Amino acid sequence: MQDETTSTSERYKDASAMTKRVTGGSVERKSHALTLAPGERLSGLSVFQIDQPHQHTLVQLAEATARQARADAGIHGCAIFRAIGQGDVAVFTQWLNQSAYDQAEPTLLKPPEQDLYQIALVDHISGQRASRLAIEDGLFHFINVFRLMPSKSDDFVHYFQRLTHIVRAQPGYVSANLLISLDGRHAANIGQFQTRQDFQAIFRKPRVMMGFAQGVLRRIVPGPPRLRQYDLVTVSLSDTTRMEQTR
Repeated sequence: MQDETTSTSERYKDASAMTKRVTGGSVERKSHALTLAPGERLSGLSVFQIDQPHQHTLVQLAEATARQARADAGIHGCAIFRAIGQGDVAVFTQWLNQSAYDQAEPTLLKPPEQDLYQIALVDHISGQRASRLAIEDGLFHFINVFRLMPSKSDDFVHYFQRLTHIVRAQPGYVSANLLISLDGRHAANIGQFQTRQDFQAIFRKPRVMMGFAQGVLRRIVPGPPRLRQYDLVTVSLSDTTRMEQTR
């Protein structure tokens, strides 16, 4: 397993190096990368369940709203996901703080309070303490949303760490990004693999499946998570964030 992890890590580093241009010792940053890292920044994750024929329309509306929101100093950025084979559209947003969220006008990008999260844990195959959402990386994404048993959010973080240790050994793994809702009732994982085939292969591994089952057996979650596989279709950053990334 260690050899598989090392190989995947090296492949990711090689792919990342191809997206960077080094001039005068400095690295040119991509302007459409949304960084995920633990901290105080507020996150929103809303999953809109919609029938397949209207999925494209909702994605277009979300993209138009994101373009209009670029001038909003309170929003850091957003990412829009389109479910594969389903009608779901997921919208992930980052806010500078609670005050910025409170003052924002109601739009498709402003989630209800029950959909507000903080990033509790990021595990990246390279060992870095942050990951990113970027179209140019060409990664496969999935989102797990878990309901938590009362007062079990801390237990869930520990359970997720143990589970991630198992999953990260699988070929193609890139990152796991754990979000805990502010009300402690839900958790979400925005996961990344190199390909969809790599991700689907983990469900054929008994050790991985047993790890998933432990959350239910230990009464941390009442049942299996809602799992969706997604295409990342848009990453949009505020004008302020874009300026900071190009300095």
